[in-house]
Amino acid sequence: MTEEAGGALVHLAVSEALPLEVRAGDGVAITARASCPDGCDRTGMTIAVTAPDGRTERHPFALHADGVSETAAITLTAPPDLGVHLFRFALSPHEIAGSHYAQAVLDVPVRVTPQATSLAVWDVPSPVVAGTRFVIKAGAKSAANATLAGCVIEVCDEVGNIAASGVLSDAPLPDTGALYWADIHLLAPRTEGMATWSARFEASELNLPHDSATTSFSVAVVRPPEHVLSVRVIEQATAEPIPDVELRLGAYRGTTGASGLAEIALPKGRYELRLWKVGFEAPPRPVEIGADEFIEIEALVVPEEDPDARWRM
Repeated sequence: MTEEAGGALVHLAVSEALPLEVRAGDGVAITARASCPDGCDRTGMTIAVTAPDGRTERHPFALHADGVSETAAITLTAPPDLGVHLFRFALSPHEIAGSHYAQAVLDVPVRVTPQATSLAVWDVPSPVVAGTRFVIKAGAKSAANATLAGCVIEVCDEVGNIAASGVLSDAPLPDTGALYWADIHLLAPRTEGMATWSARFEASELNLPHDSATTSFSVAVVRPPEHVLSVRVIEQATAEPIPDVELRLGAYRGTTGASGLAEIALPKGRYELRLWKVGFEAPPRPVEIGADEFIEIEALVVPEEDPDARWRM
C-alpha cells in the first residue's frame, strides 16, 4: 500500500498472504519490503510496526539480493482476543538523491483464532460390575502449554447428563510437559452391556482463548460375579507353568502369574476361553460356569518364524 502526500510513491508489501491467521498468543514471522519505481536502496532506514495495543517497534531495511529493500523477519504476536486485528507498517516521508518520497502505510490484518486443546482418558477399567463405582483418569493439554490447573473436566452419560467431574491437578503429569489430569469417579449403569461416556473440557475460564475438547470412552458393564474360574496354563511338552498368559472370556480378563495360574471371577453362563502369549498357542475352549471351576490348559510352543528360511530352500 502507498500514500501520496507530497512526494513520489513508495510501495510496501509483506512476505505472507493477507490476512494472516494466527492462534491467540502465538507469533508469526514476516518480512516487510519497500520499493519505488526508481529502485532506490533504503538500507538503514526503518519501518515502524505498531501493534493493536499501540506499542511501536522499528525495524531496519537492508538490500535484498533482488535489489529490493527488505527487513529481517519481524515477529507479530497475536493478541489474546479473537477476531481480526490490524498491525500498521509505516515508512516515514524521506528523501533519496534529491527525490522526495511520501509516507507509505500498510495495514496488516491478523485473524486471531483459539489455541487448540487436546483431551485424553486412560486407566479405564473394563469390565465393571453393574451398579458399582469405578475411577478413570482424564487429562487436558493446551497447544500453547498454558496452565490448566484448577480447570474442570466433565463426564457425561449417553444422553448428555453430567455424570461426574474432576478438577485438574496443580502440576502437569510427570514427563508430559503440560498434561493436567484428574481422577474422576463414575457409577456404572445397573444394566449389563456396553456403556459409553463422553468427557469434555470447556476452556472459557482461561485468559488465552482455547478451543473446547471432547472425547469418548466405553466400558463393558457386567453382572456381579458369582463364581471363580481358576485356569492353569502349562507347556504341552514339559508341563512347565507359563506365566504372563492373557486370558479372555468375553468381557472378563485374567493373566497367569509365575505359577501359570490365574483366577477370574465371573457370573454363571457359557463362555469361550481364549489365551494369548507370543510363542504359544492353544485352541479356544468352551466353558460353562455353574460353580467354582478349575481348568488346566496345555499350550503348544510355536517356533519363531525364520525370516531367512526361504533363501535356503
